[in-house]
Amino acid sequence: MILRTLRLENFGLYLGCNEIDLVPRRRTGGDNPIVLIGGKNGAGKTTLLEAVRLALYGRRSLGARVGQSDYDEYLRSRVHRSATPQAAGVSLEFDYAEAGIIHRYLVRRDWAVRGKAIVETLLLDKDGVTITSVPRDEWNHFLQELIPPGVSQLFFFDGEKVREIADVEEENEQLAEAVRGLLGIELVSRLRTDIGLYLARHQHDDGSTLATRLETLVRDIGIAERRAEALNDEVAELTSARESQARAAEQMRRRFISEGGDAALHRARTEGDRDSTRRRIAQCENQFRELANHLLPFAVAPRLIASFRAGLGQVTASKVQKEAVVAFRQAFETWVASGQGKQAASWTPKHWTDLDRFVSTYGSNGRRVGMIPAFKEIGDGTAALAHLDEVEAVVRPQALALLAEVDDLNLRYAALGKAVERADSAAAGFLLDELRLADQRVGSTEATLKSRQDELKLLRGQLVTLERERRRILEDQAAAAVDADRAALAARTAQALANYERQLLEHKLVQLRAEFVRRFNHLARKTDLIADVRIDPGTFAATLIDRHAHEVPKADLSAGEKQIYAIAMLWALARTSGRPLPMIIDTPLARLDSEHRANLVNRYFPAASHQVILLSTDTELDEALVKELGASVSHSYRLDYDGAENRTIISRGYFGKEGTGTRSHALQQA
Repeated sequence: MILRTLRLENFGLYLGCNEIDLVPRRRTGGDNPIVLIGGKNGAGKTTLLEAVRLALYGRRSLGARVGQSDYDEYLRSRVHRSATPQAAGVSLEFDYAEAGIIHRYLVRRDWAVRGKAIVETLLLDKDGVTITSVPRDEWNHFLQELIPPGVSQLFFFDGEKVREIADVEEENEQLAEAVRGLLGIELVSRLRTDIGLYLARHQHDDGSTLATRLETLVRDIGIAERRAEALNDEVAELTSARESQARAAEQMRRRFISEGGDAALHRARTEGDRDSTRRRIAQCENQFRELANHLLPFAVAPRLIASFRAGLGQVTASKVQKEAVVAFRQAFETWVASGQGKQAASWTPKHWTDLDRFVSTYGSNGRRVGMIPAFKEIGDGTAALAHLDEVEAVVRPQALALLAEVDDLNLRYAALGKAVERADSAAAGFLLDELRLADQRVGSTEATLKSRQDELKLLRGQLVTLERERRRILEDQAAAAVDADRAALAARTAQALANYERQLLEHKLVQLRAEFVRRFNHLARKTDLIADVRIDPGTFAATLIDRHAHEVPKADLSAGEKQIYAIAMLWALARTSGRPLPMIIDTPLARLDSEHRANLVNRYFPAASHQVILLSTDTELDEALVKELGASVSHSYRLDYDGAENRTIISRGYFGKEGTGTRSHALQQA
């Protein structure tokens, strides 16, 4: 098989019509199997791999359990937003050999956005003529039979597939089926079933019972498989519907809360908080009144209190002065009455009169200050000064704290009042009904989804049982002796096929083991790390063995060695199958050190297939590694994202390293 051209029209980041030539060009000096496509992250490399898968498999390219609604949404998202009209398409032209004759196929998918609907069309040509031997509604199945999706994932892979094979330890059903198909074992199993039906129909007597039972089993298995496929689609649709309904319910819940619905649900608690706030406001007001009845008024007249404090200090000083004057006057009068003063002093009567006047005047001034009524009522000024100090140190801060608390409580009371008003809104009740209805829809869809999942699980169990019985009948038929020549021949053929299937599987596994060990050690930095590999014939799970015959847990491998393991397994499968399919490898060198990268560049890419389409960034395959690829590269392209036009441009050359390095568009039309 050779991929010839890939065409993208308004797909993803590719605006307009873009066509890439993928056919390797032979040059003198050897094969040149590699088509190198470079681009920085976000430039659209993975989109090319995505387009190949979409062209071949349609909805199946997204997975086996993707519903039609999710597929339609995917197609809608892949139309370039600047496209007019809103339509896109991908097409793939490839050569495929059938019975030794090479035929050229063209598969094209186009879709257009029509409001909420997506209209998709599929075109399938063979050698330039539309295929009519296969009904149009069977074209998708025809393509899947031509190149099975399970097989293609081993040839068209990206870093995610490599990580999946490298990291997943448990059994992988899809991978096992793909490997069986790739190694040709599944075809033998189908042939055994057909011969078993033939043998059953031609057996006599007791053989008729086996024939009837086998035919019933084959019919039941077919019915169960179709039902399982339908259930898969239904589960995918229900999953998508549940997620959509859950988003709608969440939007309704947000609207319900914004319209006061949450307050309506908690009205009683809101009213209780409002009453509690109102009681606390009353308590604070009572405390404020108590302060107002005592010292608080002194805090509202600071200038008056300052004057009062100064006067109070003077009153205290006048009282001391008065007591001193009285004591002096009594002593003076006693001294004068004794006659000692007049005898000892040589004063004239005028002197004594002036002295008496001074004493009387000084004493009367002290009495005048002390007799002010306001200060007379205070008594001891020390206690009054202490009360004034309490006003500044205690009463004023307490009053300010109460005032701040009352302000906060009033704001809270107002907010709670508004919440109660919102709770009374008629819209909240309507939205509550809508919210309950949305939740009921989600619950109903969830219940239906759970029921379908349980039914699907039960059906898969029944399929396992039916398949086991089918194999048992086939084995019994193959071992039974029959008289008729045809039956004997069929029995021998069935037995031979059973032996052949077993021997083929053993032979293929031996080949696969040898190829894997050879390829792994060829690519790994530690060339003697793995000596053998044990592969389970049912699940194809691999167990690594070192040169000391000890198991090597995959978890013990480094990140780079795990990736080398995955690539070596894919390479070994491709070599063992013998199927000449092209390889598409996206972001192949993630998590690898320089030595492992060099090994892949020199040993894997040039020998992986007759056609290798390599999608890489300039950091994965830098200039030095590209130079090492050298003659193995047929031609190259570069993807450049134009942010101004929101589109990716396809140009010749790998980051300007081919030809003139100019940005000549590769078969591209605007």
